[in-house]
Amino acid sequence: MDLIRHTLFRPARPAPAGRGVRVAVWLTVAGSLVYTGQKMYMAAHGEIGMPGHPAPADVQAQFEHPRLAQAGNAALGLVAALVAWSTIARWGARIPRWALLCALTLTAVLQVLGALITVQRADLDPAHLGWGSAYEAVAGGVGLAAWIVVLVSYVLRSRPRAGAAAKAHP
Repeated sequence: MDLIRHTLFRPARPAPAGRGVRVAVWLTVAGSLVYTGQKMYMAAHGEIGMPGHPAPADVQAQFEHPRLAQAGNAALGLVAALVAWSTIARWGARIPRWALLCALTLTAVLQVLGALITVQRADLDPAHLGWGSAYEAVAGGVGLAAWIVVLVSYVLRSRPRAGAAAKAHP
């Protein structure tokens, strides 16, 4: 029982993050906060979708409370920012590894899906390629890469050290 409790509730204490990892984390935090702002904007207008890309009328009609739905999405963006930040913050080292890995994996999967939608939504037809389309493609691609770096680096930095497990349970 002691071994289970020790394993489940032991703080992660990951190795310090390098500069590249910190940049990736801050890119994901910034992207998540931009998403949060966009969803709050749409909530204020009572519409489903993203600024400049509102959902079609038939989709809008499916939501009885679009403001609440968008506020919920904004809250998810804020949680995503906190999850990414926790991988490099001192306070995040107190979170058990398994809990942060679960939250990080779920958040990363949702962010990857969002990035894929953003890249797919970008109109990359050379005939009418504009700054908006280029921004969406670059932002989606950079966000996708940054989340992968955050997830993989945390997995590698937070692995239990071989000697630590032997010392804890002789």
